Amino acid sequence: MTGWTRRHCTCVEVRNLTYDEAAAALRVKRRWLEDNIRCLPHMKFGGQPAVFCHCDLRLIQAMRTVLPPEAQRVLDAPTTDDQHALTEMPTIRSLASIKPAQGRRRATAVT
Repeated sequence: MTGWTRRHCTCVEVRNLTYDEAAAALRVKRRWLEDNIRCLPHMKFGGQPAVFCHCDLRLIQAMRTVLPPEAQRVLDAPTTDDQHALTEMPTIRSLASIKPAQGRRRATAVT
């Protein structure tokens, strides 16, 4: 494929993970990676087995993430409380404006 880029990869230093290392990181069986390699992001160099970088693993996780409709609705529609929290920043008081709390009066003991 000419012009193919790895736009999803943001690795500064690429570490090529083997099937076993990628399976351990994803907590899946090596066989699952081997069986599904055609539809998973990976790198292939010549006749060597496929290798994965950490960005590939993040993309595989995103591809296999299942969100129930209820969770998707929560993500799509923020509540009014969320909108209020995002738009209003708390006021920061200066140190000079802070006053000591009033002391409590002790109850007089009746003897």
